[in-house]
Amino acid sequence: MTGPLHDVRVLEVGRGRAIPLAARVLADLGAQVVKVESPEGDPTRAQAPFYVSDSGDERSALFEYLNWNKSGVVLDPGTQRSDLRRLVADSDVLLVGDDLDQLDRWGIDPEALLDEFGDLVVVTLTPFGTTGPHARWSATDLTLQAGSGLMSFSGTADREPLKRGLLQSTYETGLTAAYVAQAGVLAARSGAGGTFADISMSECMTSEMVLTVPEYTFLGALSARRPPVLDPLTSGAPLPAGDGYVTVQINPQIPPSAFIEMTGDERLADPRFVTPEGRALNAGELREIFHTALAESSPREFFVEASHRGLLTGFVQTAEQLLTCEHLASRQVYVEMPGLLDGRPWRMPALLPGLWREPGSAVRPAPALGERGTSPRDVAAVSA
Repeated sequence: MTGPLHDVRVLEVGRGRAIPLAARVLADLGAQVVKVESPEGDPTRAQAPFYVSDSGDERSALFEYLNWNKSGVVLDPGTQRSDLRRLVADSDVLLVGDDLDQLDRWGIDPEALLDEFGDLVVVTLTPFGTTGPHARWSATDLTLQAGSGLMSFSGTADREPLKRGLLQSTYETGLTAAYVAQAGVLAARSGAGGTFADISMSECMTSEMVLTVPEYTFLGALSARRPPVLDPLTSGAPLPAGDGYVTVQINPQIPPSAFIEMTGDERLADPRFVTPEGRALNAGELREIFHTALAESSPREFFVEASHRGLLTGFVQTAEQLLTCEHLASRQVYVEMPGLLDGRPWRMPALLPGLWREPGSAVRPAPALGERGTSPRDVAAVSA
């Protein structure tokens, strides 16, 4: 591996998504990452979707995405803790998670490790941190998003709160762990010694309340879910257009009438649509104007034309459209991984970190279970 972190050694004792993602981000920047799995393997190996070869062999695309650029070793947490310790001794960073059970299974005591290895950076990632009354609580992405406060103002007031899509808590906290690990390494190599970073997934989600907390702190205002009737031109709510959706944003410099030429509907010059109050009172009619005007439009073409005119718009892309998006292609968002199983390359999304002079790279597929063996000698070879 090459890259700005090429001389940083990372030991990943994790499973799931958050800790593996954190380690992969560091690996993309050149860090030497060893993934430790127990004999049954990371559960993500069994999660769909799968890449199936001509011979019928299959690998999880999700596992591949979270674990490329790593080497791997299998250890038994019941009998090979001394082997794990040997790997820790040869590492700059220890990443442990995605739950407190991982620390218990492997007998990992972060404070004791810091006493023994003074420059080690230990990053644990658990739902509620390793201490406190909630440390042993179970959690899901739903309960983490709800408990963090994010769902208190999500959705509209006449409906249930909305959870953000997919498993956002795991990806956000994984990125946080990667940032923290890099800061810890910088501090250690600057003479400050090692660090134990006890990351709470719940607190990471709460950090997204960048307006809600200050509004309450300084104004005493409580955020609430949006009213059922929204101004479609300032709320960012998607508007139907052709076979998809677009969003339209106005401001004092871009009034509704600025879209007359694009939509061909003179009703947008109506004085009722000039003020936020007027648009809220007539939101249904305003949505209908755009719905009629955009019924035959291509969302992408609408977005491109509006951009050329200096108007603020967006459009919602399907998965298929994302794969053929010219902008994403020009930004090299997708990479082709080395051939797996039958030699055919995978097209995978998102090299997350990248520096102008030393961009990240994907140079090797995720390790097969037991790729580097299980014996102490195998462990020594990995650590060497």
